[in-house]
Amino acid sequence: MGAGLAAAAAASSSLLVLRPCYLSIRRALLIGLRPTGVVVVGSSGRTLQSDDVEAALGVPVVATVALDDRVARAVDAGLLGHRLPRSLRHPLRHVA
Repeated sequence: MGAGLAAAAAASSSLLVLRPCYLSIRRALLIGLRPTGVVVVGSSGRTLQSDDVEAALGVPVVATVALDDRVARAVDAGLLGHRLPRSLRHPLRHVA
């Protein structure tokens, strides 16, 4: 087990971030860890929805975040921890 999986297994709560697609859900099931919640990164055109993710993984979706290029740019610039983009602030306000 890698360091990330070991830390998640030892934590009292953990969030899994994934897209609502079959391959992401399948990979999450193969990992063997059960998170306490899921954050879904939504994008248009996906057939699966948050309730499908909840049903497949057996844990609640605690937030849905829209795919946003500004988030990627903030990560690339090393600024995500300093100023959270608006597209993340609102959906994640109840998660932390």
